Parts: sequence; C-alpha cells; structure tokens
Amino acid sequence: MKRLQFFATTVMGLEDIAAKEIENLIGAKPFQDVGRVIFDGEVSDIYLLNLKARTINKFFIQLCYSRFEKLDDIYKLSKRLDYEWIINSDQTFAVRTQRIGVHDFTSMDVSRVVGQAIIDSYMAATGRRLKVNLDNPDIEIYCLVRDNEFLIGVNTTGPSLHKRYYRIYNHPAALKPTIASAMLKIGGWPSTNSLIDPMCGGATIPIEAALESSNIPPGKCRNDFSFLKLKICSREEFENLRSEMLLGELKQSEKSFSIYAMEKFAKHIQGGIENAKKAEVYERICFQKGDATCAEDYPNVDFDLIVVNPPYGLRTSLKEGVSKLYELFLHAIRVRFPGATLVLITAASKRFKEAAEKAGLTVMNERKVWHGELLTSIFTCKV
Repeated sequence: MKRLQFFATTVMGLEDIAAKEIENLIGAKPFQDVGRVIFDGEVSDIYLLNLKARTINKFFIQLCYSRFEKLDDIYKLSKRLDYEWIINSDQTFAVRTQRIGVHDFTSMDVSRVVGQAIIDSYMAATGRRLKVNLDNPDIEIYCLVRDNEFLIGVNTTGPSLHKRYYRIYNHPAALKPTIASAMLKIGGWPSTNSLIDPMCGGATIPIEAALESSNIPPGKCRNDFSFLKLKICSREEFENLRSEMLLGELKQSEKSFSIYAMEKFAKHIQGGIENAKKAEVYERICFQKGDATCAEDYPNVDFDLIVVNPPYGLRTSLKEGVSKLYELFLHAIRVRFPGATLVLITAASKRFKEAAEKAGLTVMNERKVWHGELLTSIFTCKV
C-alpha cells in the first residue's frame, strides 16, 4: 500500500513537542498546525504511535484537506473520496465534527452532509448502503471545519490517548498525562538520573516518568483502539509489535533511575500509590510524605530535575496564599537543590514570576499551553 497521510491532535501549545516525539518514533518530518501535526507514514505506524506516543491525544488517517465556500462544497469534497478501503459493507460509521469560526451552518449540519456523502459514495462504488450508528460506531469519521478550511480523517485511536487507564484515584486538580509527559521531555527526562515531584497529588508526573524511563508503552494494555476495526489493519501484526515492545520494556527495566513523589496530604499520596500500582510502576517510585515548602522535608538526594503541578489559586480567597506558597516553595528548593532544573505549570503565571524574582531563580523559558479550558504557562527555570 502507498504511504498514508496522517494527522495527530495534541494539546495546544505542545505541537512542537508532539512533532519531535513522532519524528523520534517513526522518522517522519511532521508539519505543525494549531493543536495538531501532519505527517505521512505506513500502516505499521498506526500501531506504533497508538502504543508508544505520550504527548498526542488522537491519531487519524487524513482523507482530505481542502478549502470551501459553502456547505454544499463540503458534501462534494466528501463524496468524491473512496471509503471502500477503510470501511467494510457490514460495518457502521458515525461522523463527529468540530467547527471553529462563523458559519451559516452548525456542526450537526456538517456531520449530516458528510454522512450522506459517505453513504452515497459507498453506494456508487459497491452498490451497498452503509449504516450509521451514532452511539457505538465501528468506524469514526472526524471532520474539522475551521473558517474556510475542511479536514476529514478516520480516527484510529478511539478514546483519547491521554486516558492512560491507571487512574484509580482522581485528584481534584489532576494534570493530563500528555502534559505531564511533555513537561518531562522539556526537562530532559530521562537523560537526567534523578527527579522529584514535591506536590505530586495523584502522582501523574512520577508515573509518567517511570513509564518513560522504563520504556513502558502507555498503550500497552489497551484493547479499545479503533484501528482494530479498520480494513487495512491487522490484529496479528499489531499483537506481534506489542509483544516486541514488551520485550524492550524488560531490557530497559534493568536501568536505574531515582524517581520521588512527595505530597503533604496523606489522602493524595495514598491515591498516588494506588495509581502507581495500577500502572505497574509502584516499585520504581519512592513515595514520601512531606511539605514542599520545608527544605528539611525533602529526601537526601541531589535531584537534577524538579517537575511539579502546584495549586494555581484560581479562587479569589486563595490568590494571596498561592503567592506565599510559591515563594516558600522556591526558597526551599533553592536551599536544597541549587543548579537543578525546575519545570512547573501554573495558571497564575504573574504570581509565579514575581515569586521567582524574589527567590533569585532564572526563568529560562515560558510556554503557553491550554490545559482543558484553562490557559496555563509551563516555566523552565534554573534553581
């Protein structure tokens, strides 16, 4: 089969991180767009990226990218496509649409006309009518309408890859694993030897660090990948690849890394322990109860890297408290770990920069990232 066109969605602000990861995994040279990266590859890349990628959300086969003027153009663009190589005649499908911009039609209108175009195209090619199943389709077609741009693709992932399925305990301010993994990459993990998250909450950052340093594919236990229902994909080839990856995990596990998770509240640290056990990395993380603002609470280890998702203080009553928290925390790590790298995410960027200036920390980089509906900053600092 000829090489395929792909695109992968990611957190807005992390496109370059996702592009670099894809390049490292499959050798492609992705083009970056807002919230996604575009590249080409082979069918086997579908298996590999869904299993191993840590910073992308969903992975799609791109069927069409074009521009349009009216809704009827979207129908025509969709109808001229060949779907026979993707969908079996006995399979169901659904169209999911994301619409950005001002239009005289809705997302539902786009899904309706694209759905009809797929039915009409398949009927013309095979004489068979495809069935729609909006609740539990075999094949999910994704459409993006952004201003006058139209993109259509096939979801190979299923539920987003940021759902790692190891979360038994959900911290009220949990960080997305994809963002946690990106923060670790920004900090240079796992080329450094020792890491601590001193406000670990449900332990997302330490768990992602353990998965990465142990070469454990984040999707190794998933069996709900959408590509398993695609005509062009082979379950046998996928299972063979997964088995090879697990052998690589066993070899990597012989290497030693120091990963620490510290937390002030017993409830959260116990939740983090349960999550780490579910992720099968509990033995690779040292959990410790302690206050991140107290230098004496930290373990007696010279950490190279500190990665943390502290409270943001978004409620008015907590804003001043968060400023003080940041000041005390930065002072503590300045005393204990001079020369270390700090990677920190917060929505209270102004307060953090003020605290960093008071503590004498050098902010080397600030990156704006959307964490859900919240605009945050990822800071990289030299302690």
